[in-house]
Amino acid sequence: MSTRLEAFKSIFTGKSYISGNPTYQNNSTFQVLNNYFGGLFGGTTNQSKFLEAYRCNPLVYMIINKIASTTSAIDLISVDDDGKRLDNTGEVLNLLNNPNNKQTSIDFLVDCYVNLLATGNCYQWCIKGVGAGAEIVVIPSSQMTLAVNRNGTLLHYIYRDAYGKDHNIPLEEINHIKTNNSVNLNDSDVYLGMSPLQALWVVVQSSNEKFKAEASIFKNRGIIGILTNKSDTPMLKKDRDILQNQFDSEIGGADKFNKIKISNTDLNYIQTGMSPTDLKLLDGITSSLRLLCSAYGMPSVLFNDNEKSTYNNVSEARKTASIDVYIPLAKKVLKSTTMFLNEQLGSDEMITIDITSIEELKGSTNNVLHAINSMPNNVAKEFIKAMSIDELRALGNLEAIGNTDLIIDLDGKETNPEAD
Repeated sequence: MSTRLEAFKSIFTGKSYISGNPTYQNNSTFQVLNNYFGGLFGGTTNQSKFLEAYRCNPLVYMIINKIASTTSAIDLISVDDDGKRLDNTGEVLNLLNNPNNKQTSIDFLVDCYVNLLATGNCYQWCIKGVGAGAEIVVIPSSQMTLAVNRNGTLLHYIYRDAYGKDHNIPLEEINHIKTNNSVNLNDSDVYLGMSPLQALWVVVQSSNEKFKAEASIFKNRGIIGILTNKSDTPMLKKDRDILQNQFDSEIGGADKFNKIKISNTDLNYIQTGMSPTDLKLLDGITSSLRLLCSAYGMPSVLFNDNEKSTYNNVSEARKTASIDVYIPLAKKVLKSTTMFLNEQLGSDEMITIDITSIEELKGSTNNVLHAINSMPNNVAKEFIKAMSIDELRALGNLEAIGNTDLIIDLDGKETNPEAD
């Protein structure tokens, strides 16, 4: 088993398969290289905390998972230079449809999108010669660091497996997809993308505390107050128990709902629960959701923001999410992935998403139908008169019936112009 394959397998299994190749181990050979170049490793940006936020923060998980799962479910197609769909499939599309023996195409793309959305970085590792053809896998951003020399030159990538073993991966085997970074410029951070969560980290932390406070309120919900007789003389335990039992019997039960109890004793009430002012602090969860949604370009109505939710709003929100988020993200990742795999496999393909398969956009992606809808009624009527049955069926996403010579007028009569 080759060392590269062993390292590749450790990504999925969590087991170390290092066999002894010094190039792919954390050993003295690499330490000499480090000392010679004065290498700087990793950088100051903590990729782990962003993935941890995805794992632990409900809002971050909801938004990123929604984007990643929806985008990865859009069909992949091969196109020519003009963007026209090709029926034949090549090596790149076949590899993306079967990236490795552990994942489906959707699972692989979800990994790509989650890492990119959470950390601003996605690392794809292509291993050629594994079984038949090649395999490609996503290395979690938290397990990848960059080796950079004192002059700022990127030397290679370092993947650390679950057992703490380092695997030095050549630059040509890694496709590093990243977001724009104009602020993190120290050490190897200059080679990293910027996580959207970095700018909103205070919102992430704030929402974490709000969720913890809310959970604590319900977990520790107990006695909300104390009744006292305001007397200077302490009440005996026997008397207190009698009063408690009498109070419980008179206060508890559904038949007491919305009734007022009149006391014949001068009592004082001491509140032990949270006040209405304290509870107001928890209302900010919705505002945190809206801020995080804005950072990712997602309408908050898609995440049960009921204050802004109507049927029309939800329908438009889905369309907006497709145009502003899903399609740009898919095109960015697939363009970079296709270029990388073309180099690895010696092919020349263009892989993108099938926009016509997105339900919310089917009406707007039909250029002919959109043009007809934009015409005045009298012009649209004359235009439709000249269309064949198959052309009209195509507007409704229906299959052709095979007789393109038949023309239908608006009165429902079929005519054959060649017969005239």
